[in-house]
Amino acid sequence: MTLKHIKSVIAFHLMQLPMNGRHRKFFARLGGIRVAGKCFIGSGVTFDTVYPENISIGLGVHITSGCTLLTHYLDTTDNDIKWLNGNIEIGDRAFIGTNTIIAKPCRIGRRAIIGAGSVVTKDIPDNEIWAGNPARFIKKRQ
Repeated sequence: MTLKHIKSVIAFHLMQLPMNGRHRKFFARLGGIRVAGKCFIGSGVTFDTVYPENISIGLGVHITSGCTLLTHYLDTTDNDIKWLNGNIEIGDRAFIGTNTIIAKPCRIGRRAIIGAGSVVTKDIPDNEIWAGNPARFIKKRQ
């Protein structure tokens, strides 16, 4: 266990303390996540502690309570157990609904909306609404 990993685990545990969602970005940054500016991170949000530096959050993003963001995943093409990692990028002014899971490398576009309880495993274009398990296109935003 490296010092960087210990620092991110401590920062993410501190995020679970009762506080305003706008203040959690300080602990997210401390844990290694790239946060562009003002954003809202709800209570109970879980960030990947193995590769937190692979997560990027844009300006004005809302990540509501209970969401999970994972940047590492199992390589199913190999006979041995092998982990891969990738980047999660959340564009400016995106909204991530309650209890959403974002797994595998993906980009969530600017002003995109992800419905509550969705499982996102692929890129979401700008200005679109997606929901479900797995997340599917619902409609374009105006």
